[in-house]
Amino acid sequence: MTTRTLAARLTHTGRPPEVAEVELREPGAGEVVVDLHFAALNPLDTYVIQGSVAGEAPRPRVLGVEGAGMCEGRPVVVHGGGLGIVRDGTWAERVVAPREALVPVPDGVALTAAASAAVVGTTAIRVTGDLGRVDRDDRVLVLGAGGGVGLAVISLCRAAGARVWGQTAGAGKAKAIAAAGAEPVLAATAGDLAEAVAGAAAPTVVFDALGGAFTAAALELLAERGRLISYGTSAGPQSTVPMRVLYRRNLSVIGYGGVGEPPERIRSGTELALRAALDGSLVVPVHEVLPLTQVGAALRTLTNRDAAGKVLLDVRS
Repeated sequence: MTTRTLAARLTHTGRPPEVAEVELREPGAGEVVVDLHFAALNPLDTYVIQGSVAGEAPRPRVLGVEGAGMCEGRPVVVHGGGLGIVRDGTWAERVVAPREALVPVPDGVALTAAASAAVVGTTAIRVTGDLGRVDRDDRVLVLGAGGGVGLAVISLCRAAGARVWGQTAGAGKAKAIAAAGAEPVLAATAGDLAEAVAGAAAPTVVFDALGGAFTAAALELLAERGRLISYGTSAGPQSTVPMRVLYRRNLSVIGYGGVGEPPERIRSGTELALRAALDGSLVVPVHEVLPLTQVGAALRTLTNRDAAGKVLLDVRS
């Protein structure tokens, strides 16, 4: 019997995905069918649409790199294994996925939270723990604090006992940033950043999702032996680094990119994120949930940077 599923597929590079009912292929060896409930949107999805990531992969193919649903009677997160990048992804009612791309959802974690945890949660876990090594003695500045990762980073740093400041370009996301635990909230451009933190003790750690002029401005602010963790360039891919500041203060600049992680690290990061969501140390606010048929509107919210937290698709029929 042929199984059909509603899905949002990339048919042409640079064009919005098309929502249509398509045939679901039979699972092969090591694969399972997941009945999805929610799928998340991420900046990576927009790079795939533009063709800057996996531009040579076959089309049409279903987009979406993470989601949550049911498989064999239990709730699971689906992420990794090339889903949504080089093979059909999660913006669909059902997906054929490698079994190794499934992570069980702990009891007590809602599927909306689970669908938000893999990309944002893993990034936040890795940058705050593995790379930032944040503890109660740190003073943390989060750039781009109103995004999904920024809000998750704030929650983890607050759980570690650190003092946290959150930067945003305007006042629109200030309430969400404050609710996550940042105090104060700085509405500042790169040029205003030094003035915004004047009079306070220098930050020991900066989490930088912005790049561009913000990276150089943040390095100027860091305390002796401070760490800057870069995981995004939404303000621009190029920055001029003040090298004398870098070496005279013994600063560290560390980058993180989840796309290059091996499968075992992707899986373990998702497991850690789900555990942190269960114990409350990781909080990823959901900005809105839209039906799959409104994927275009969801993408506009993401690309216009209107979301304070994650944008999800309800992919159930």
